[in-house]
Amino acid sequence: MAKKRVGIIGSPLERHCIYLAREIENQGAQAVVLNTAPNIPFPLTLEAGLEEVGPDPGSGERGRMVPQSREEYAGIDLWEIGAFFLRVFFLPTPAFDPDVEALKEGGYVEYVAQRERYAAWLSWLKWLSETDRVLVNPVDTLLIHFAKPFQIERLRRAGIPVPRTLVTGDGETVRAFAAEREVVYKPVAGGALCRRLTREDLKPERLERLAGAPVLFQEYIPGEDIRVFVLGDRVIGAFRIEGEGLDYRGGAHRVEAVDIDKDIARASTAACRALGLLFSGVDVKRRPDGSWVILECNPAPMFEGFDTVASPTIVSQVARYLIEAARG
Repeated sequence: MAKKRVGIIGSPLERHCIYLAREIENQGAQAVVLNTAPNIPFPLTLEAGLEEVGPDPGSGERGRMVPQSREEYAGIDLWEIGAFFLRVFFLPTPAFDPDVEALKEGGYVEYVAQRERYAAWLSWLKWLSETDRVLVNPVDTLLIHFAKPFQIERLRRAGIPVPRTLVTGDGETVRAFAAEREVVYKPVAGGALCRRLTREDLKPERLERLAGAPVLFQEYIPGEDIRVFVLGDRVIGAFRIEGEGLDYRGGAHRVEAVDIDKDIARASTAACRALGLLFSGVDVKRRPDGSWVILECNPAPMFEGFDTVASPTIVSQVARYLIEAARG
């Protein structure tokens, strides 16, 4: 019997692609990494149309027009792969090689070339979700990483506790928001650490800068940082993260596997359902009094570091899910 095949969309050099591919192979399936890097010959071929099928030669009757499509990656028939894991795809703008010289020399032509690559990948990924194949996660869910206010509002409307949030480019609105509570701030699209709002930040010369680009402000929530991993509507691991400073990503931190309350588990799975996520790392803040809020659901979370204390590991459960979803 042929091995099941699982596609990993990302880069053969990205550590989580390597980590997951190795586990898929260890579990007896074949991992196929689809490289979305912007600096390689474009590997994807898509073809769609109508093809006449039948009738028997000489019958004098016309055949039926049947939809046909071809999907290939570097000569590999993608219809033979039943499950895919979307690890790296640059949304919402095209990616560029870190070597900016090509962009300087090519200018708009280089931008358009990358836009076309992006459009082809995006078209295939969106079509993939409309077939009987599994994509973890659907490509549209990656946008929630770049649209944090939308994510917060979707969770709030689903009845899930979230921090009070303000997005604005108006300094006086920030002053009024900060007058009633302690505040943290971060980019609307992510990409930088969360920071405490200070008196220095409220000076006129600082607030005036908001006119050029909005910032996301939230009420400060004291307490523990909890990461909950959800896969296919169930919790597959939860971890307490202890680190220095407001945002544990900014320095050394320690991870410990923990049991979580049923309410947090239910809210985490409900949050993923509300956002259309099959797999997520849900960031929870648990206050000293036991109450909690959900800060964010990550559509492409890193998990290798958590696996050092996980049993069973996150990667083994994700690999098993994908293999079971793949067509034999």
